[in-house]
Amino acid sequence: MAPSPHVLAIVFASFLLSAAPALAHDWYPVECCTQHDCAPAETVVRRDDGSYLLTAQGMSIVIPAGYPHWRSSPDGRIHVCLRKLPSGSASLVCAFRGAGL
Repeated sequence: MAPSPHVLAIVFASFLLSAAPALAHDWYPVECCTQHDCAPAETVVRRDDGSYLLTAQGMSIVIPAGYPHWRSSPDGRIHVCLRKLPSGSASLVCAFRGAGL
């Protein structure tokens, strides 16, 4: 007896959900990410001086207005790769943004 369409849909959805975190990291360059350093920014505040105040993965960081190392973001969103320092502060490894941001 063949599985019902509902069972197949549930299995397929489970597969997609379980694969999503792995797929999200596929485009980050290896020099930026060790499979847990990079994520989309949860909050983005463009400050009056042109800098960005970002939060991602529970950490906050300011990217200066003239930051010269922005990389292109394939989904147009801002992403950052952060490493937590022993002091508890965050260190920016890589930053990505879409055109016009």
